[in-house]
Formats: sequence, C-alpha cells, structure tokens
Amino acid sequence: MNTSSHRRRTDHRRVAALCILLATCLALALQACDSPRQRARPHATWSRSGLVDGQVGQVRLLHVHILAPPMNEQKAGDDLGLYLTLVNNSDRPQTLDGVSTVHAERVAYRQGPSSPQQAVNVTIPPHGAVSLQQGHDRPHLELVGIHRPLGAIPIDVTFRFPTAGTITLRIPVLPLSRGAGSPTPARS
Repeated sequence: MNTSSHRRRTDHRRVAALCILLATCLALALQACDSPRQRARPHATWSRSGLVDGQVGQVRLLHVHILAPPMNEQKAGDDLGLYLTLVNNSDRPQTLDGVSTVHAERVAYRQGPSSPQQAVNVTIPPHGAVSLQQGHDRPHLELVGIHRPLGAIPIDVTFRFPTAGTITLRIPVLPLSRGAGSPTPARS
C-alpha cells in the first residue's frame, strides 16, 4: 500500500467522523427546539418614554422604572418606589414571587404608601393585568434600604416567576418629579 492511498483512506475516515459529529449536533439542536419544556427566552426593550419593557414566557413587564429624589437628596438606607405593569398572556395564573437587586437590602410589596411592607407575592390572573404603577394609595414594589445613592444610572433588577422563568432588566432611575403614570397595557 502506498502512502498516497493510506492518506486518502485516513482523510475519508476523518470526513465520515466529522459528518457523524455534525449530524449528531444538528439532531440535538433540533430536538432542543422542539422540546415542549423549553421556555421562551426573556427579552427586554426600551420604550419610547425611556422606560423598560420585558417579557419572560407568557408574562410581560411593562413600563418598568424606579422613581427617586435628586442624587443630593438620596442617602444609603432610603426606600425607593419600583413601578411596573404585569400582563399575563397565558391561560393559567402567573405569580411574581421574588424581586431582587444588589443595590438594596431587599425588594418589598406594599398595598399603599401607609401599608406595611410585605414579601413579594403578586398573582396575575389568566389573560389579565396587574398595575403596580405610581399613584395615590396604589400597590407597588419598593427597593428597601438602598446601599448608596443611585443617581440617574439604570440598575439591574431580577424578577422571578415560578412557571414563566426569571428575567433581569436594566431599570431606569427617573426623577421623582417626572412620574410615569399608569399605562394601559396592550395585548400581544
């Protein structure tokens, strides 16, 4: 057997092995795409008003923002309002059961400004919406005990839904005087 013939056989074997490897990878990728357990990837967008919108699974987070006094009036330990609207596009109730950020001791839920802080546990009815937007005596979320003044730099906040998944959004910190009001969610 000459060297040229041996090289060709070796090359053919390598090509065959590479084809098998590629076919296996393609089959695994297609299987993962068809998996019914696979959840939709979370994504976020900035809205025209400078607020953030996000989606994880069938849950949309609309007009997410934090309101804060001017930086020179903020101090470590302050509580700041975190506002958003939650929309459930599924046939089952969805629950927001956790919100966290490294910029505060914790995130709490409040029924209104004078009500006590509670653990976050907000249920969104099927094909329904829950507004946690700014307004007199309205339920909202609160960053409790910020570690330092936030200024106007957006911060990362993570929202957890047991069945829909988890999403981290970069939330704008807006001046308290701006207020964003209560948007009416559009159905997707």
